[in-house]
Amino acid sequence: MSRREDCTKYLFILPALVFTVCFTLYPLIYNLLLSFKDATAMSLMEGNSKFIGLKNYIDIIKDPVFTRVVLNTIIFTVGSILFQFIIGFLIALLFDNDFPGKNFMIALVMLPWFVPVLVSATVFKLFFADTGLLNNVLLSLRLIRHPIPWITDASKAIYSVTIANIWLGIPFNFIMIYTGLRGIPREIYEVAELDGAISYKKVFYIILPILKPVIITTILLGTIFTVKVFDLIWIITGGGPGNSSHLFSTLAYKLAFTDYNFGIGTATTVIMILIIVIAVSILNQIKVEE
Repeated sequence: MSRREDCTKYLFILPALVFTVCFTLYPLIYNLLLSFKDATAMSLMEGNSKFIGLKNYIDIIKDPVFTRVVLNTIIFTVGSILFQFIIGFLIALLFDNDFPGKNFMIALVMLPWFVPVLVSATVFKLFFADTGLLNNVLLSLRLIRHPIPWITDASKAIYSVTIANIWLGIPFNFIMIYTGLRGIPREIYEVAELDGAISYKKVFYIILPILKPVIITTILLGTIFTVKVFDLIWIITGGGPGNSSHLFSTLAYKLAFTDYNFGIGTATTVIMILIIVIAVSILNQIKVEE
């Protein structure tokens, strides 16, 4: 291959390289550098942000809100991934059979994906409000005597936003598992039925082993999407009440753009990225071993 052909080959990847450097690599490096500085709105405007080493990281870890954020992230991520997967898996099993109106029903299942998060979050905010639909239904059925503060009580807010996120994530889990199920040869089921395998045995001894790579990929991507959720929580609770429903993403935004403490805000973002990288590495390792 001539030198000219070599240069032409690299020219094709140049746009992607420039885009990655400008919009991914540079912001990441700038974010990392800022996390080691005493960067406030004033110091950034004056251009004299001082290097303070790990002080931002130490300050945010010592903050009582940090412990709450870690606990919230575990509740939100584990709760979302677990129920999104179970519900998505069961719906996929149902749709693996042919029945009238199946394509229309699939479109309905995918509905949460079609609706912008802004709209979904606003609907859930009204749904969980003290005078919202949920409390009105429960009161009319006489299941409760007083409205439950689903998103205005510090002990309930994180669970309410987790429920909202479960609803949003079901279509992704469904379509991943459904696609995997349609790829399993029907002959395997027929042979299993001849051997007397009933429904639950087909799930445990055929479907789950064959779909294991798909399941791990679904959980891996779901974990990445869930840990960095921002808009849903910001719209429903704004991280409140009393910082009770913050995740790393919403806390970082509040610190940077509400408190104008960009140093601690970016340090929080770096911690969130590290958590995602560690989680993805662990799940990837499991996938490779499989």
